[in-house]
Amino acid sequence: MRRSTSSESNSTCSEPCDVIIARAAMAQIAQPGRPPLSIIIRTVWLLLITAAMVGGSQVSHAESAAAMHDGELTRWVPSAALEVGIFGHTGKGNIDGTDVGTPRVDPISIVFGDVPGPGVLQNPIASREQILSALVGGNFEIMTPQLADLPTHPRLFFDINISAVMTNDVGLARSGEPSSLQFPSNFDPGSVLGENVVAGRGSKITVQHQGPQLHAGLGAAFTFDFGEERIRIKPSVVYSRIVTDIFAITNRAVRLRTPEGGVPRDFDAEFRKIELNDKTREIYHGVGPAVEIEYETANRIGPFSVSLFIKGHASHLLGDLKTRLQQTNQDPTVTGDETVNWKYSQDSWVFRASTGIRFRLVPRRRR
Repeated sequence: MRRSTSSESNSTCSEPCDVIIARAAMAQIAQPGRPPLSIIIRTVWLLLITAAMVGGSQVSHAESAAAMHDGELTRWVPSAALEVGIFGHTGKGNIDGTDVGTPRVDPISIVFGDVPGPGVLQNPIASREQILSALVGGNFEIMTPQLADLPTHPRLFFDINISAVMTNDVGLARSGEPSSLQFPSNFDPGSVLGENVVAGRGSKITVQHQGPQLHAGLGAAFTFDFGEERIRIKPSVVYSRIVTDIFAITNRAVRLRTPEGGVPRDFDAEFRKIELNDKTREIYHGVGPAVEIEYETANRIGPFSVSLFIKGHASHLLGDLKTRLQQTNQDPTVTGDETVNWKYSQDSWVFRASTGIRFRLVPRRRR
């Protein structure tokens, strides 16, 4: 009988047992002269043994992963997170107005810069803009123990995010630069100044997000272990409460007379001011899907494990999303209805993307 050399023995022993058994199974198939049924039965038995060994290895790995994470799959786990993100959507603004009444200079002068024709308080104008804000806040979460002994360790969680809003107002349906009506800084005192040359005329609607924003979600968490790394994928349904301030303004100067030479210029004597504005606060409520991907690091701070996460969220707003504002000139000396209409249309879908660091309360078990 031929004896194996020491080098052959070392080579064989260095291979994993499941590989050796798999090779033996293939050798059974390759051997000639055996009945086909015998070959199949023996091969199946060897492959079953191999599968059991591989499965046992995976179970051992899962147990070691659970031990490494200190058995948190079997606990209720509260956590708190610092979260920063961006929130955005689109909105549309529309402005229109009625005809200007009297008193008004007659005849008007297009050469000097007066508004031609009878003149409307505001020509129809509209625009759609993107409205974006930065969010900085906290997230608080409670997660159940695993619900079933499955590879993904499914669990339920509830979380709530409260965020401050950092933003500037966004102008829609903008025409001119509405501010205080006055003579322009560079005008010639000896010339006639028309209505379209007055500084501070124009219209706009401004929209600005306000805080705090509130987002509360209920979802499921699925855990995946890759070696010593742990990742959670957390889809959820989220309720959102969003606060938005809407401000509208229209300024128009109506020329009353032509200045006389040698007479000091007085804006209030030459022009009639129409300065109309309105504002409101809208609170929108929405529901939509979100998904979070959380990576659990190996770092700990006392009883807290540390995780990093990214999140995407879309919310469909409910109810009437159109805000209508209207103001009429209340000057008793004016003949005619001088009214301006502003309308803001909020887009029905809003979006939020965020990232943050989470501290999960998972104290180490006493040995």
